Amino acid sequence: MSEIEYTRITKYQNEMNLVPLRNFTSVEIDLFFAICTKLKDQGTDKVRYSFNDLKSLSNYHPNNTQERFISDLEHVYDKMQGLTYTERTEHKIKKFILFTYYEIDKKEKYIEIALNPELEHILNNLTGNFTRFELKELTGIKSSYSKHMFRLLKQYRTTGYFKIEISDFRDRLDIPDSYRMTDITKRVLNTIERDLQNIFKGLNIEKIKKGKQIKFLEFRFQKEEPNAEKKRELIFNEELRIQSEKYMRALFK
Repeated sequence: MSEIEYTRITKYQNEMNLVPLRNFTSVEIDLFFAICTKLKDQGTDKVRYSFNDLKSLSNYHPNNTQERFISDLEHVYDKMQGLTYTERTEHKIKKFILFTYYEIDKKEKYIEIALNPELEHILNNLTGNFTRFELKELTGIKSSYSKHMFRLLKQYRTTGYFKIEISDFRDRLDIPDSYRMTDITKRVLNTIERDLQNIFKGLNIEKIKKGKQIKFLEFRFQKEEPNAEKKRELIFNEELRIQSEKYMRALFK
């Protein structure tokens, strides 16, 4: 059985949602989170990823050429170099890049990547305050705006409520400065409602004004029950067990 069967759940510390994925295309977002999923609970060791596994996990379009895939991997890494995590105290400002090693082997058809040891907690030993989702839900969304909003709302999956200042919303979703509120409504909010309404039941977006200006956006949706994730994970693990048994029986016939 492929390793992909065991690594479909994406899970990371909530603070990673504060890092905007600037200029990432929809395909690059899928590849980025497929990589994060692979690195989950792997410490800071280098992790090798076959092209086929990465394509499968990220739901990469099968008609794209190998050259296009390698080019997309390069673009993902170039943009990951710009992703920085910042720690601020009264006297110090520290900045870290998320990943410290990235190699693409075109001949053997794999990538190798390692997480920055300073940020090991982002993807490892998560016990609370984390964002969790099934990667196939993310890769099934076409719009990059909707993908960004999907992971933000997943952070509040058990409350069903998320409020964000409009300036922060622009920054987190990498919305062009030239967009006026009418553009945001038409090109961003309407798209988010369309793409995410089947994932977040009852999704409603409300604009909150302060004076004449829209100051905040409120997102409300049907919250997940606290034990819903555990039930899904039990079902998922049982499916894996059944698949594994079938594989082993076929292997030793």
